[in-house]
Amino acid sequence: MESGFWTTLGAAVAGIGAGAYGMYRKVLADLRHDKVATLHDEAIEHLITNLREEVERLSQRLAAVEEQNRKCEERNDQLHQEIMELKQKLHVT
Repeated sequence: MESGFWTTLGAAVAGIGAGAYGMYRKVLADLRHDKVATLHDEAIEHLITNLREEVERLSQRLAAVEEQNRKCEERNDQLHQEIMELKQKLHVT
């Protein structure tokens, strides 16, 4: 009977050890997964920050280009008016 007890105890210890090792592996896998997820989140945050900065830069550039375009249109209107006045002076239709 003593032999069965040690066999049962050995099997129980082996089972506990296997379970503990499995849990250890699971915890390590979760830690690796968390680290990868953290790195991924940080990369996404960096990308979002860069995109926001680029949108701001392009918005400022667009505003400058729109202002230049407005000035060009004003100058074109002035030139068109001058051409019309010169045509009238020259009696050209």
